[in-house]
Amino acid sequence: MRAYKVFNPDFTCHGQKFEVGGRYTEYKDRETGRIVTDKSIELCKKGFHACVKPAKCFSYYNFDNKNIVCEVELHGDTQGDENDKLCTNDIEIIRQLTWDEVLKVVNTGIDNTGLDNTGDRNTGNQNTGDRNTGNQN
Repeated sequence: MRAYKVFNPDFTCHGQKFEVGGRYTEYKDRETGRIVTDKSIELCKKGFHACVKPAKCFSYYNFDNKNIVCEVELHGDTQGDENDKLCTNDIEIIRQLTWDEVLKVVNTGIDNTGLDNTGDRNTGNQNTGDRNTGNQN
């Protein structure tokens, strides 16, 4: 299953280093910090986490262009909700998205169109400049 995952600027997540093209099946238990090799997963505790809907990633990470956003493939067992986040025991990092691509995929879909996203309130001086990046936009 294709999904999206955000990493820290140094390409880490919960202390584990990743890279594009890598496939990972061992991860750190978030509570103990120990490497898990038995393939068990538990949402928010054990496993690799990703979101099918790219905008959902930013419920868990700051919307910061220093972070790295990647398209990933979930190969193993999965647990969770496709409308929120999923957990797996086998993840492959397919490719890193540019921030132009991130903006496009985050701003598409049902929740990003309609009355509140079009019209007079979305043009003009208030909608350009430094105030239109970061967590509140």
